[in-house]
Amino acid sequence: MPILMLAIFLTIQMSLIYLGNQAASAAARETARVARTTLDSGQAEAAGVDYTNRIGKGILEDVQVIVTPVGTQEVRVTVTGHAQKITPFVDPPTVTQVVQGPLEDFRADN
Repeated sequence: MPILMLAIFLTIQMSLIYLGNQAASAAARETARVARTTLDSGQAEAAGVDYTNRIGKGILEDVQVIVTPVGTQEVRVTVTGHAQKITPFVDPPTVTQVVQGPLEDFRADN
């Protein structure tokens, strides 16, 4: 019976890690969208933290959002955090998602 309970807790913990990974991925995509369109890394980081707090509240903890320009035409967003922990003896791994994409170039019609 104790082994069954351990298996159930570990299964739930792995599911929470997966869910934290998905929340980090969604936050990284949203942050990249803001960074690509506004060209403002500070605004993008704030939007990423806000988005993570809205969708990942309790799912993703200790969140860090980093926006880094890659050359002059691209931006890279890294979202890092910890998944929710339910087992006292297993610390969940750090969840990290990276998204990179080209900056938007808006041009006036001729």
